[in-house]
Amino acid sequence: MKKALSILFVSITLQAAENFPPGWLPLSSLDSKPTWSEIREVKDRIQLYLPNGDKPVRGVFVCYVFHSGDPRELADLWDFALVTVPWPFEYDLGHNDKRNGRYKLGHPVQDMGLLLRYLDHAGKAKGHPELSSAPIVGWLGQNGSRLCADLYARAPERVLAWSDSFPNRLRQYPELTKKVPFPFAWEISKADLKSGTRTYKKDKNPPADLSCRASTYGFQHGIYSKFNFFMFYLDRCIRARMPEMMPAAGEPVKLKPMLRENGWVGDFDPIGSWNPIAPARSDKLNHARYPVWFPDEYTAWSWRSYHSSCTDLEIIGPKRPYAKIDGKWGGKGACGLGYGGFLSASETHTLSASVKGDYKKVMFHDGNRVLGETTDQPWTLPARKLQPGLRVLFAVGVKADGSSSASRPAIVIVK
Repeated sequence: MKKALSILFVSITLQAAENFPPGWLPLSSLDSKPTWSEIREVKDRIQLYLPNGDKPVRGVFVCYVFHSGDPRELADLWDFALVTVPWPFEYDLGHNDKRNGRYKLGHPVQDMGLLLRYLDHAGKAKGHPELSSAPIVGWLGQNGSRLCADLYARAPERVLAWSDSFPNRLRQYPELTKKVPFPFAWEISKADLKSGTRTYKKDKNPPADLSCRASTYGFQHGIYSKFNFFMFYLDRCIRARMPEMMPAAGEPVKLKPMLRENGWVGDFDPIGSWNPIAPARSDKLNHARYPVWFPDEYTAWSWRSYHSSCTDLEIIGPKRPYAKIDGKWGGKGACGLGYGGFLSASETHTLSASVKGDYKKVMFHDGNRVLGETTDQPWTLPARKLQPGLRVLFAVGVKADGSSSASRPAIVIVK
């Protein structure tokens, strides 16, 4: 009997593989053993990571295999299955970038329906029926708006949030961004970084939707810093949209709707140290001037810190902002999702900042929550515990005239 079942499984697997482009099947399972650097060298297959083995997952995280931190940390945090997608496989999902050469294999370009078929097959093969109906979040690079729009047309009830797009291309999908939270960002050019100027193409008619634009001004490695921004934004969307009680495995998850008026908004245009943010319901807002949308106040404050160009404030403890230390990105002492360095929720942590400007006081933030303040050197708070989860830590300096500036954030997982 066992032999017959084994033969039947092999037969089904082979038949399924015939309907998928090379590298999708047979299923390639990923665990916690290989380093992300090693995984990044795997460019010929899709891999599936299940954080808790046989236990049901709450959702699916579809992530580029590219220059970023290790997305398994987010899969563990969210209790989401992780599907790693090497850059060449963009072709299979609907975007033919001839630089990656995948079209040379001879099979036709496909669409995001392929991802849904893959999840159906993986659910059956792995005993995880929830993969066929679980909510999906993703980062598939700057062609993300096109790919997500196609996925949304096929499974609108499953698309929880998405990230990354060329700014002008995202605006081609207004029906998507009316319903789906969508953060995107752009890097500073080397010329601007060298000259100290800050130029950008302004949205002439920004839509009142669920999109959020940020800039990587001041960060010297755009992809890594964008990944961090996208991940804390997706984290807050997951918190906002997932139900308190999950249905039985395989049953559809009913996501909570996202309404612009229930979130917060901000002004992208003044790229500086203190961008305006406010509740979207405020009747005092000129909404044309507040095009950037956030699921909650925590995200709004965190975005302001990330988007900041302030350089005379830096949070240095318990983690530093993502940086290059001793010649290595994500070096010892720096945070940045995907490089370990978790903080313990049961231990106390000292918050400290490096301050160069003429500040009257410095307040330490966990998103919108003020952890404490200090008015003099060494600009340090007594040790305290931090809440579990993905935390965005930063310092806010206040000058004698009342003006404020935010440091760039240190983003870390507390567990």
